[in-house]
Amino acid sequence: MADANFQTGNRGVIAIDKVGNQVLFLDPNTYATTLTLDGFAPRVHEVSVSPDQTMAYVPIYGDGIHGKNPRPGHLVAVFDLEKRRHVGDFSTYPYLAPHGLRWGPRGELYCVCENSGAILEMDAKLGTIKNVIEVGSNKAHRIEVTPDGAKLYSENEEDTFGSVIDLTVGARIKKIPAPNGLAGIGMSPDGKTVVLVDAKLPEIIVVDTASDEVVRTIRLDGHDQAAQIARYSPDGRYLVVTSFDAPLATVFDATLGTQSLLHLGQGPMNMAFHSDGRTVVIANQNEGSVSICDLEKAEVLRTVPAGVGVEALSFY
Repeated sequence: MADANFQTGNRGVIAIDKVGNQVLFLDPNTYATTLTLDGFAPRVHEVSVSPDQTMAYVPIYGDGIHGKNPRPGHLVAVFDLEKRRHVGDFSTYPYLAPHGLRWGPRGELYCVCENSGAILEMDAKLGTIKNVIEVGSNKAHRIEVTPDGAKLYSENEEDTFGSVIDLTVGARIKKIPAPNGLAGIGMSPDGKTVVLVDAKLPEIIVVDTASDEVVRTIRLDGHDQAAQIARYSPDGRYLVVTSFDAPLATVFDATLGTQSLLHLGQGPMNMAFHSDGRTVVIANQNEGSVSICDLEKAEVLRTVPAGVGVEALSFY
């Protein structure tokens, strides 16, 4: 993998069932559930597969939701992908509500702890905190890291800005204006573009990372409500933006010049990209299913039951 933040594969799928507080393993061809693991502290959120694709890391966020999480968690659960087993946990304490995870180019694992307004730089193998960076917002929910490891970006869901963190000095260096707040963030594989998802309008905000200035705002065709998750495919050919409330997804080409609409199951959230370069699997959190979609045709091929409410998933 050139960049562990753009994982793909065809050996298996790990899926994080936030609603059911379970971790599922899916067949990478049929997408049928082949194994269910449970017994976790509330609740599993998000997933990040290690650069060598041997392990997966799943934050234990707490039993609430963003903005209403009175009993925040402080653990990251670790899974062996070959054995398909939960092999341990490490703690983010005293930093609470771990959520978004991203890798640095030298194997650093960055974790945003929402309630504490902090980014942790962690040694994933040892489970230790190496550095703590104040993000300047206790609303930060998801993050992106540039491929060279120089900068980190956070979307701050109720604040009117996104944060730009200089990782070489460990400090916020800029605010990106977002008057309506933000609901999601995505970065292109080359690190040149960050996409921020407007929290109130069906729009995305496009940022040039060379200047950290907003260069475009794009309306999502066919959407009446704000979207949420934005993810680029590992080859950079597509940007997919899901709308939890609609339920829809928009597929952009690499230039962000064309849009195609996908009609999904209830509550679409995060997604995983197959190594064939054209298949994306999107989690329908409010329906207990995943939708398998063809990016080239912009077509939903089929929908498969999966857990109670999967939020995030990854191929490996």
